[in-house]
Amino acid sequence: MNLISNGVLTLLRRPQAFERLRRQPALAPAFVEELLRYEPPVHIIYRGSLCDIEIGGVRIPGGSSVQLVLASANRDPSRFERPDVFDPDRPHNQHFGFGGGIHSCFGAPLARMEAQIALSELTRRLVSPELVEDPPPYQLNPTLRGPRELRVAIKGVIE
Repeated sequence: MNLISNGVLTLLRRPQAFERLRRQPALAPAFVEELLRYEPPVHIIYRGSLCDIEIGGVRIPGGSSVQLVLASANRDPSRFERPDVFDPDRPHNQHFGFGGGIHSCFGAPLARMEAQIALSELTRRLVSPELVEDPPPYQLNPTLRGPRELRVAIKGVIE
């Protein structure tokens, strides 16, 4: 849900990207991967350290609770060139949109497919969509990020 609503919001804020996806629906996989990096549905995950470890000069004792801010990692300028720019042509887009390693989201393949279909169909079918409210009201949840509602005015729908 949040991947699709964040994707619609991102595309409506960038009419050129919206039109590009409308004209080139085969680009939907690249658009979705960049959305997962740029505006991921899960911003924070919580884990526990199994043993003492040092990360970035900070010692984390075993058994500690750790908060990982995946959205911040996806905007790391040492990893991504122009990290605050939505760029579906971004090469080597290895983001943390669905976690990583043994903690990768089990439903990621289905979520990717749903978002690719939804976004390519919405860009194909909506006539002159515009956001009614920007920014929209967001969910009050530090882990999951997405609009509580996304009001869009359209002039019509193409069958």
